[in-house]
Amino acid sequence: MLFISKQKKVESSLADYRQQVSTCVEIFERSFLEYMKNDNRKQLEKNFLAIHKAESIADDIRREIEVMMYSKALFPESRGDILGLLETMDRVPNQAEDTVQMLLNQHISIPETYHSQIIALIDICRRCAEAMLESSSKLFNDFTSATITIGKVDELESEADQIEESIIEQIFASDMEGYKKILLRDIVKQVATLSDRAENVGDRIRIIVAKRRV
Repeated sequence: MLFISKQKKVESSLADYRQQVSTCVEIFERSFLEYMKNDNRKQLEKNFLAIHKAESIADDIRREIEVMMYSKALFPESRGDILGLLETMDRVPNQAEDTVQMLLNQHISIPETYHSQIIALIDICRRCAEAMLESSSKLFNDFTSATITIGKVDELESEADQIEESIIEQIFASDMEGYKKILLRDIVKQVATLSDRAENVGDRIRIIVAKRRV
């Protein structure tokens, strides 16, 4: 009974952690949408503080899970998989926070010409992260569904790459000032990197599923 109780606690904490990651991604998306709509830096700063708080909570939960892992809450073979998954997944909220911070600190202006494409890129990155979270939630009880959802992550990451490349090509073909091109390119790449981080988690999940099926 004690082992089962610890197992449930770990599962509950993992669910809490995924929720905080999801919150970070949601604030990431909202930050860009609001900023492109009204160019309000005060609101952007509020959003950054909100995403920083959510990322900090996620870190606290992750550390609690790590402590539980080493207190033998799970069998040793599961322990390593969970810890590796958390380490990889932690880069998703970090990336979301770093991207909003970059937008805020570097005073980056996003011309209206690129709004629709960047909105599309952000939407795909959010969906990619959501699919990653869905896959991880199914990892230890439904291998088939977890694997299918990883496929969605891969597809969305590829879409994000295509949009990223298209936007960057247009930026450098424009008559925008050189330094503005660099800043805009960098923020576009930062946004797209969120889908790369989600794909890395998907790769980790794929390895765990393969190990379990052997």
